[in-house]
Amino acid sequence: MSTWRQAWRRRWQGWMERRIPPCSELTLGHRSIFIFPSAIGWLYAALLLVMLLTAINYQNSLIYGMTFWLFSVGISAMHFSFGNLSGLTLTAGHALPVFAGDTIELPVRLRSSKSKAHQSLLLRYPNGPEVVADVNRGDESEALLTVTTQKRGLLNAERFLLESRYPLGIFRCWSWIRLRYPVVVYPQPIWTPFRFASGTDGEWLEGASIDSSGEQDFQGLRSYQPGDSLKRIAWKQYARGRGLVSKDFDSDEGASCWFDWEALAPLDTEQRLSHLTAWVLKAHANGWHYGLRLPGKTLPQLHSELHLEACLKALALFGYSEEAS
Repeated sequence: MSTWRQAWRRRWQGWMERRIPPCSELTLGHRSIFIFPSAIGWLYAALLLVMLLTAINYQNSLIYGMTFWLFSVGISAMHFSFGNLSGLTLTAGHALPVFAGDTIELPVRLRSSKSKAHQSLLLRYPNGPEVVADVNRGDESEALLTVTTQKRGLLNAERFLLESRYPLGIFRCWSWIRLRYPVVVYPQPIWTPFRFASGTDGEWLEGASIDSSGEQDFQGLRSYQPGDSLKRIAWKQYARGRGLVSKDFDSDEGASCWFDWEALAPLDTEQRLSHLTAWVLKAHANGWHYGLRLPGKTLPQLHSELHLEACLKALALFGYSEEAS
């Protein structure tokens, strides 16, 4: 995109932010509705001009009457086109969290007043599918708009287009609306072999595996005891001069493990978050008790849907001020 187009786009976006600020609910009025003749409307205006010139040239009263009658029809169509959007209330519905790169469905609730209905409403996000909706007088309907998420964090949905050419199609009436959706976009999960944090010294086991049968659930590290299987000895710990330690397994309460931010060094922030997201999802699916250690935040070892949601939210909002909320 050229420099002048980028500058024009920034100025347009800034003007729209001031004229129609982002909100969770908006009632359309004079400041938020734009109207202009459509392509058919310009042809209609050209026809009226030709008819007027013909009437002047031939001094024909019938053509005069027809021209002015069609002109009044056009003025009435402009009034009804604007009124078809005016007074319509749009509210952001409840959207479910998704992972970065996935398509999310954003519900838009459309509510009319008791005095009029709203017909042939077209809604769509840029490069998204178009949705047609009608709202009866004093009624409410819902339109599901789809948009592809780009990055983790709180969803920052762009403006969508609301358009109508009702009733005759000679005027295009539209608005660009930005609704706020309090929905979290989780990091895109990228799988890599587990690296379980172990002990209090910050060490971790790379590629450690857990028997999915439930007879060998990873619990942590403990001191070596005579009779321990050679497969259970943490040989990397021994090679580092830390003595013999064994991998401890607990088959009663399920696997208990820690996922540590530092275990993924020297990867960058987004890669670490993506790998930790994949680990959390896998551990939850396996029924393990898992904890999460992030800089400045630690989530204890638990297993529940609420714990999964808390871990994913912490990963999604890592580095954002909204995380505190």
